[in-house]
Amino acid sequence: MNLLDVLRDNVGYGLSTHLSQFLGEEEASTSNGINATFSTLLAGMIEQGSTKKGANNLLKTIEKQDPEITNHVDRIFTRSPQTVNGLSNIGTRDLPSFLGNHTREAGNLIAETSNLKRNATSKLMKIATPFLMAVIGKKVKEDNLDADGLMALVNSQKSQVEAGLPKGMIDELELKSFGWTKKEVVEVVEEKKPKKVKKEKVVKEFVQQEAAVAQPVTTAASTSGGTGWLRWLLPLLALAAILFYLIFRTGCGGAAEKAVSTVATKTTTVVEQTAEVAKSTLGSVNDAALKALGGISFAAGSAGSQMMEFIKGGAKGDGRFRFNNLNFASGSAVINGESVQEVDNISAILKAYPDVSINIEGYTDSQGNADSNITLSQQRADAVQNRLTAEGIGANRIKTKGFGAANPIGDNGTAEGRAQNRRIEVVIVK
Repeated sequence: MNLLDVLRDNVGYGLSTHLSQFLGEEEASTSNGINATFSTLLAGMIEQGSTKKGANNLLKTIEKQDPEITNHVDRIFTRSPQTVNGLSNIGTRDLPSFLGNHTREAGNLIAETSNLKRNATSKLMKIATPFLMAVIGKKVKEDNLDADGLMALVNSQKSQVEAGLPKGMIDELELKSFGWTKKEVVEVVEEKKPKKVKKEKVVKEFVQQEAAVAQPVTTAASTSGGTGWLRWLLPLLALAAILFYLIFRTGCGGAAEKAVSTVATKTTTVVEQTAEVAKSTLGSVNDAALKALGGISFAAGSAGSQMMEFIKGGAKGDGRFRFNNLNFASGSAVINGESVQEVDNISAILKAYPDVSINIEGYTDSQGNADSNITLSQQRADAVQNRLTAEGIGANRIKTKGFGAANPIGDNGTAEGRAQNRRIEVVIVK
C-alpha cells in the first residue's frame, strides 16, 4: 500500500482542481503543493510518533476527524465559504500535531518548490490537513489499528515519503527519523600575524655607510690625473648593463610573450569557431553563457549531454532529447532531490542560445486511469517548465504537453518497460 497514491487517488485530484480556483493559483502548482504537503505531513507523523506518547497523541488527533469528508470533496467547495473556512480552522488547530513548531518553515519550502505564493501555501496546508487525517483515519477504523499499528503503517511509507519531500525539508524540520543530526559548530581562532618591524633606520644607516666608502674613491678619481678615467668608466658600465638587460628581454622574454599570445589566439579562435557554428544553426549566441558551459560536467546519456552533441554536430537530427536522470515521487509532479540538476543543465544551454525555443513532452506508463495519466504527465512537464523559468528562461520559449501513456518506447508488460515509458522529453523547435 502506498499512502501517497491513496491520498492522490482519493482527494488529490479533486483538491488540486478546487483549491487552484479557491486560491487563484495555477492547477499544476497547486497539485505540486498538495503532494509536497502530504509528504511533509507524513514525515512529521513519523517524527512525532517516534515515542509512545507522540504516537498516542497522533492517534487521538486523527480519530477526531470525520473520514467521510473524502467522499464529498466537490460538495464541500461548492457550498458556502464558511465550509472551507471550517476545514482551515481544523488545519490551524491540528498542524502542530504533525509539524511541531516548524509549520512556517515547512510552508516556506513548499511555496518555494511548488511556485506558490506564501499566503496561498499556508491556506493550502491548513485545508489539506483534515483530508489527510480523514484518509488515514479511515484506514485506522477499517483495520482497527491502535497507536502502534498506526505508526507501523506510517513508517512503512518512509522511503516513498522521503522521495516526495521538498529538497531541504529534512534539515529544516530537523527530522531525526530521516537521518538529520545536529551539526557541531567549530570555533575557528584566527592566528594573529606578527607585526612588521620598521627597517627605515637600518636602511638609512646602510646608505650612509655606502656613501662614506664611495666618497674617497670619487675624490681620488677627480683629483688624481692617473685615475681620472674612472669617472667615465663607471657610467659606461652602467649603460652596458642596461643594454644587456634590454637585449636579453627582447630576445628571450619576447619569445615567451609571443608564445603566450599564440596560445591565447588559438583559444580565441576555437571559441569563435564554436560560436559561428552555433550562429549558423541556432541563431545568436550569448558569449558569457557559452563560456560558462565549459565549466559544466554533463552526465553521460543525460539530456544536457545529448543536446550538446546535437549542437556540436551542426544541429543535425530531430532535436529530441530524453531525460534519463530526472525522477519524480510516485504519482507526483515534484522533482526529486538532486535530479533537478539535469533540468538546470538544460537551462544553462538555453541561456547560451537565446533564440532557441523548446517543447517539453510528458509521458507515463499504461497503468492507472488514462485521463489521470494525461493530467499527471502534463503536471510533470509543467514542473520542468517551472524550474526552467525559475532559472531565468523566458516562458515564451517553452511549451508543454502531456501525452499520458501515448507513444510508448518500452514494453508496458514489464517493470523495466514501464520505467522507460515514464519519461520527459525535450524537443528543439528553433
